[in-house]
Amino acid sequence: MRKKNLLALTSTLLLSLSMVLGGCGNNGGNNASPSSESPASTPAGESASPSASSVVGEPVTLTAFLFNMDKRQALEETFKKFTEQNPNITVDLLVNDQDYYTVLKTKIASNDMPDIVMGEYGDLLELGQAGHILDLASDAYIGNYSEQIRSQMKTPDGKIYGIPLDISGMGIFYNKDLFKEAGIEAFPKTQTELLAAVDKLKAKNISPFGLAVADGWTLAHTLFTTIAGTTDDVKALAESAKAGQSIQSDRLKQGFKTLDTIYGNTDPQAASNNYNASLSLLAQGKVAMLQQGYWAYSSITDINPEVNLGFGAIPYSDNPDEAKMGVNVNVSYAITAKSAHQEAAKKLFEWLTTKEGNAIANENMKQIPAIEGVTVSSNPIADDILSYVNEQKVVPWSQVLMNGSTRVEAEANMQGYFFKKKTVEEVVTDIAKSWAKK
Repeated sequence: MRKKNLLALTSTLLLSLSMVLGGCGNNGGNNASPSSESPASTPAGESASPSASSVVGEPVTLTAFLFNMDKRQALEETFKKFTEQNPNITVDLLVNDQDYYTVLKTKIASNDMPDIVMGEYGDLLELGQAGHILDLASDAYIGNYSEQIRSQMKTPDGKIYGIPLDISGMGIFYNKDLFKEAGIEAFPKTQTELLAAVDKLKAKNISPFGLAVADGWTLAHTLFTTIAGTTDDVKALAESAKAGQSIQSDRLKQGFKTLDTIYGNTDPQAASNNYNASLSLLAQGKVAMLQQGYWAYSSITDINPEVNLGFGAIPYSDNPDEAKMGVNVNVSYAITAKSAHQEAAKKLFEWLTTKEGNAIANENMKQIPAIEGVTVSSNPIADDILSYVNEQKVVPWSQVLMNGSTRVEAEANMQGYFFKKKTVEEVVTDIAKSWAKK
């Protein structure tokens, strides 16, 4: 086993991340610092608002409806730690990673909402504006986040609909041992270098890429990273798309050549592989690369703790300076407006945003903490992501600026592209139209 180093999200790192992302990763276009009416910073671990900190008398079971199946066990362990300190509150975890938003909308329509839900910024904004989840901006535990992180959580009108536990990266996992076997000295920074690496791997009878075509969301993510990686200002592009303007560009079209390289050089079972199968292929050394997010790392190492991986930015041109990592505040957790246990849910959120609770959650899930000063065990992938952050070579995610419907439509579009039933122009046009829908 590799020696574990300590990983802490320091104030310097947070400032660097904020400067690079310009506060646009999760703030819906609001690039300002938190307003004067935002809660003052509360040292992590101190009590939050009276309502969140009040003792819950009768036993309460919170239902949390989430979609991160690969983190289920880690979340259950985290919630058990919370219950040890709060014996009157337990958390019942319900997970659906296939059609989460469809099921959630059904629950809303049938008045069967859980206490806690999760989502990207755009999803929570939509749910919040419709009155389905609570605005948490006035809760004191929000002050446990730094100003830089809070600026990514806030909506343009100052509301905060959810709490993130971590920051995350999206790029390409690569097997260092297979790279060495094929004579590849460093992860490619250009499309030409990526093609050369593919040729070297194939010469050694090594499948270059894993792919999970059966799980359309994984293909949708290859589109989202391409959109973000081929523009200088993701926030401006999102606003342009929402205004009904085209997002077509020569850079975006060039970026699709990277997808052609990935899609055209996958393992033979790519068309039927699901997410878990693709992780297994990488973990077992049956493919050399896999485009995914950092969240997959814990599942990969559960399969093979000794796998020797690195994590690189996806090249979308032949300019090495344009190879940047997609880094953003990760998905957030929200409290539903019709929950009968809002105070208990807020007590959970208060604990998750303390240094202790955030450390337990991120240690269990092998994530990069969103709370300043939290220290967890490091790993090579987290170190690779933070190296891009420190070099200010990162871009925000584009999907957090979309609503759930657009992301779902992207799945079918990219499956169509994989099977050569859709062109680049058709995919980009369809996504732009969906992005513009209110």
